[in-house]
Amino acid sequence: MGIIFTFLMGLFMSLSPIADNDVFWHVIVGKWIDINKAIPSKELFSWYGTKMNYDWVSHEWLTEWIMYKVGFVGCIVLMMLIFLGLYFLMFKMLKLNAKKLFDFKWLYLLLMTVFFRVTGPRPYIISLLFFAYLVYVLFNYLDDTKPIFKKLIWTIPVMQILWVNLHGGSSSLPYIYLIGILLSDLVLRIIPNCSKRWGEYLLPKDKRKTLLILLVSVLVASLINPTFYEILLYPFTNMTDTSMIENILEWESPSFHGLLGIYIFIMIAFPLINMMLTEKKYKFYEIAFLALMLFMCLKSQRFVGMFGIYSTWMLGKYFFVTDEMYEGIRKPFKKFEKMITYGFCAVFVLGLVFIGYKKINSFTELVDNDGYYSDENIKTVIELKPERLYNDYGQGGYLLYKLDEFNALDDIKIFAYGLGDVFSKDVLPDSSALSSMKKNTDFEKILEKYNFDVILTAKMYPLHYYLDARCDYELVQSDDMGYVYVKNNSSCLVRE
Repeated sequence: MGIIFTFLMGLFMSLSPIADNDVFWHVIVGKWIDINKAIPSKELFSWYGTKMNYDWVSHEWLTEWIMYKVGFVGCIVLMMLIFLGLYFLMFKMLKLNAKKLFDFKWLYLLLMTVFFRVTGPRPYIISLLFFAYLVYVLFNYLDDTKPIFKKLIWTIPVMQILWVNLHGGSSSLPYIYLIGILLSDLVLRIIPNCSKRWGEYLLPKDKRKTLLILLVSVLVASLINPTFYEILLYPFTNMTDTSMIENILEWESPSFHGLLGIYIFIMIAFPLINMMLTEKKYKFYEIAFLALMLFMCLKSQRFVGMFGIYSTWMLGKYFFVTDEMYEGIRKPFKKFEKMITYGFCAVFVLGLVFIGYKKINSFTELVDNDGYYSDENIKTVIELKPERLYNDYGQGGYLLYKLDEFNALDDIKIFAYGLGDVFSKDVLPDSSALSSMKKNTDFEKILEKYNFDVILTAKMYPLHYYLDARCDYELVQSDDMGYVYVKNNSSCLVRE
């Protein structure tokens, strides 16, 4: 019952109107691909990006095309199917026993399924599913759990072809893991002290051969994409891009303040505490990958989900609560098992009904535009026909979607949207600095650099206060969602 509850809870929690800014521009790119029967290699929708002829590694092109073809409803359905597959793989890796009255590992599965509600129907969730499949198949093969994994291991190169085209930004993980396992085995063989502690886990010759062939196959499969060899380096350039880490929330290190921070801390701390408490012996490469995933998730909260997925394997295999301990905990409650079971079932059903009711009622509209621009803001911009429009980076995707809805996308180019890797050198940091009025920023220099003729900014940002104090930008339209300013010929900077 607990497993069914967890799956349904995760699906209900992920069921929300479209509100993720990235979803909008992914759909618009997908439409461009469908109409032009081509895959973009240069930036398309930013007047500054096209002026500078920015290169674009279109590593999500296939997902974007699918998102456009299925529409927003289809995106939500696909997201829920992907999450359902992800939940199932985590369930398998945790080795949950559905017959137990209460399996303590179930709590971690519940933590993970609820956590994934923070993301919407975007290409990144495909990487979560593929990563879970990679860990599940690869590690089961290495452990010789079932003969089937000797066959399933050869599905990884096929998965890699899909991965580099659906969300190539995380497609380096298969060859990182294969190289890591082979290097770990090499370290154990050449360093005496290591071989004494971990020698029993050395790879046999047939597995080393299989992994080498698999590595070559995965690398070749990675080349089957529009960018060819560029995709091999792309994930590493992203990870070392300090501009994205500084200016995009999901790329920042996780904050442990507030309820969400405590939630993330528990997700990270629980597997580490289990590692200290268990009496079982880890394999060398498993410890190495746990350290790698921990580093990645502390460097960027974008990888907290992947750390949790990897941790389901570690908890399933090395959970410190043994069957003997479980029976000892269970013994005092044996007389009340039926009552406890019925009580849990009642709570689960009531909880699901309550959450399901709230989530379904939240669908008053398919798209949630809270925090974006109003239709009046955007229509005013269309009437002004700007050549050098400014818009907030975090609202750019929604702006593209609305311009397309108003049949104005061919006439107006915007300034910034979610291509953090493309815009990381100037557009991203400059837009972020302006919108938030970042301290120690030369705002006058930024305005001179781009010479915006129209500025569109959301009410949630303080930029409009700064523009109100200037006399070279005139407010022409505003409401409870945004402000539209037009540049005039005044030479003064700040009103007295």
